[in-house]
Amino acid sequence: MQESTDDAAPDSAPMTIDAWLSAAAGDPSGLWFESFLASIAFPQSFVWGEFASVGSIDFPAVRQYFAHPDPSIIGSPGTDFLFAGGELANAWPAATDSDQYMHDQTSNVQTLVISGALDMATPPQNATDQLMPFLPNGHQVVVPQLGHAGSFWSYDPAGGTALITTYLETGQVDQSLYTSPHLSFTPASTQTTIAKDIVATMIGLAVLTVVSLLLMWWRIRRRGRFGRTASAMLRSVYPLILGLGGWFLGVLIVLTTSSTIPIEDQLLAVVSIGVPIGLGIYLAWVNRDRQSTANTIGFAAAVGGGFAGAWLGFNATSGLLSLITAIVGATVGANLILLALDISWDRQARDRVDETNDEVVELGGAAVRPMGDVVPVTPQM
Repeated sequence: MQESTDDAAPDSAPMTIDAWLSAAAGDPSGLWFESFLASIAFPQSFVWGEFASVGSIDFPAVRQYFAHPDPSIIGSPGTDFLFAGGELANAWPAATDSDQYMHDQTSNVQTLVISGALDMATPPQNATDQLMPFLPNGHQVVVPQLGHAGSFWSYDPAGGTALITTYLETGQVDQSLYTSPHLSFTPASTQTTIAKDIVATMIGLAVLTVVSLLLMWWRIRRRGRFGRTASAMLRSVYPLILGLGGWFLGVLIVLTTSSTIPIEDQLLAVVSIGVPIGLGIYLAWVNRDRQSTANTIGFAAAVGGGFAGAWLGFNATSGLLSLITAIVGATVGANLILLALDISWDRQARDRVDETNDEVVELGGAAVRPMGDVVPVTPQM
């Protein structure tokens, strides 16, 4: 609710209000998008200790806020999460010099304070009532129909720069070059539309993953194996689709069945990415002409390699990038272990051939193999 322009998409105030109105009209997809976005952003947006130590200046206000619970039906779940329902203010020790910063001190320095009339994060009246009395040489400019700092800089960069530089050069407040903003409650894009696009993409890739694996299995049943080129593509490029589709399928299942499992959960990522990639690479590798035991071992190896690679890749980095590294890890893991099996079995086959050749016994004009095959040979003089 702090930004007022489309540059703050996908979570500007007009977009958020539109999502609430759409929910009241029977379409809650925009509110689902806000919840989905929060589940991704909040766990990665701060470090607990750093937030607690820096935010300790606000602890008196936090205690006052939580002493009077918010009566609205929407509440303040973000604030509740960040301050642990107010308990963080009592659990984290205050800095030794915090009291020095709890009292306003008068400053005669010429100061320009720019506020947005619709800034819900730092409302202009707070500065007017609590800050400006201590700045006798200060000037406050309240820009109508504008939100927080991001809206100020993005709406009219040239006008905003002129307002600031003119004050720094002359000490005069000149707003003549800053055009008056116009707030639109019809955003260029809406959270409901974004939510539908996200869900459609997730469902589409999840279905594509399942259908692809079924078609690969059906191809193996009919023809026994994939060709060399098709196998190479399915084992190197297509795992990206299988990994994303598998993760989307896992996320959809979690979102509809559980409210306690975060979508960035490690087990969720490893299972939903490792399994489809392992299966896909196995199906691209399997050959029905091999012994069934070899194919069974290959199946276990591919799925196990996908699991191990997905786990290593997921823990190699953080955030959404960990999904990409998990996909890469699962692909490399499954392929490497199958390649190792192929090399091992090929060496064993060559060794058996060499041992058989060494056991050939010359009998007169013929050599007799242990299996009973008679092979003509040229008599030695």
